[in-house]
Amino acid sequence: MDDLRVSYVIPHFTLATVFVNNPGNLSDVARQKRLNSFVAEMESLPGAWGNKSSNYFLRDFVAYEKGMSEFEPEEGEWVKRDANTLNFKDLPAFLEWPEYEFWKGFLRFDENSTKLERFFFTTAYHGDDLRQWINRDKLLKSWRRVVDNYAPEFNTSVYYDDGIYLDLIENMPTDTWQSAVATICCMATVCFIFMWDLPTVLITTGVIASIMTGILGTLSWTGTELDPIVMAALIISIGFSVDIPAHVSYHYYSAGSHIPPPITTRTRLHYCLSSVGFPALQASLSTSLCVLALLLVSIYMSQVFVKTMILCMILCVTHGLLLIPCLVSLADPLLDKLRGPKKA
Repeated sequence: MDDLRVSYVIPHFTLATVFVNNPGNLSDVARQKRLNSFVAEMESLPGAWGNKSSNYFLRDFVAYEKGMSEFEPEEGEWVKRDANTLNFKDLPAFLEWPEYEFWKGFLRFDENSTKLERFFFTTAYHGDDLRQWINRDKLLKSWRRVVDNYAPEFNTSVYYDDGIYLDLIENMPTDTWQSAVATICCMATVCFIFMWDLPTVLITTGVIASIMTGILGTLSWTGTELDPIVMAALIISIGFSVDIPAHVSYHYYSAGSHIPPPITTRTRLHYCLSSVGFPALQASLSTSLCVLALLLVSIYMSQVFVKTMILCMILCVTHGLLLIPCLVSLADPLLDKLRGPKKA
């Protein structure tokens, strides 16, 4: 459903809802003109449909007042009223007319009075580029710039359905890399505390960083854009990317206390893979099957989460059961040579 909204609704009718929380005395011609200029400025922004798309009660009320500027009382004499001055005492009567009754939903009055407390108006925008989050964010910022100019006078604010997500867009890259770096640092610290072996810790940390980079790169390569839902899925997958590499590295490091001598790289790997290889495959398979159930609901959020988690599981198994053994097989002989012959 969201795909249909983005494809067909947003490019043709993106609605801004503007709240005027302090209208004040709109009978004042100067204040009324200032409010009208605010509405006109919102209607003249790039991509705006203009006043034909706006729901602004004051225009209908002005027309109503002009029509009521002359009336015939019971005595039969005509009384002339100033058509340029709005009498807001007529507002309740205006709202009782069938063609204007719908404006009741746009206005709020003070309790037990006819004084206008606040109201809102709407206006619409269009553009094929609004299918992209970044362009909707630019449009929202242009609304806010106009609204902020009039906020001291009218206490104005603007609401947009996707605003809560658009506010996150600027922070998403920073939040994502900070989460990744924090995870790597915490994992490196934990590995170092329990293993106390710098080469193993460096290999494990590098593998986790590689998995994170692989997830980001593959998602970008498949055309997935970084939005709030993708960011949440990425942060969750970062936590999953730690498990298999950490278990493989720890079992390789601790193999010396579980196998008889001679202890070589080959025997360490044999013990490590025989201990955690099959459980790692089971864990990745069971996790993948669990997240695949989300595809039973055809929504964007579930599709992104499934794609990210399946990709994470594939990279975790590949790195944990293939890359780490290859790296330690290459690194251990070199480290043994650097350390020199062991003393008897």
